[in-house]
Amino acid sequence: MIDKSMTVNELLRSYPQVQALLEKYYIDYCCGGHRTLEEVAKEHGFDLNEFLEEVRILITKLNKEA
Repeated sequence: MIDKSMTVNELLRSYPQVQALLEKYYIDYCCGGHRTLEEVAKEHGFDLNEFLEEVRILITKLNKEA
């Protein structure tokens, strides 16, 4: 399950297809991958719920296409 307590690396390992979305939000998944999604959202000033919804939509869409 995807939630705010996941680290960036956990998200990317579980769902590698979100890499472009992480880049869209300027989320560092290399050196900063140990931070939680909540920490990253606060640092970058974006709405965490909106981001999580985008992730869920993307994963659902890609799974349907597979």
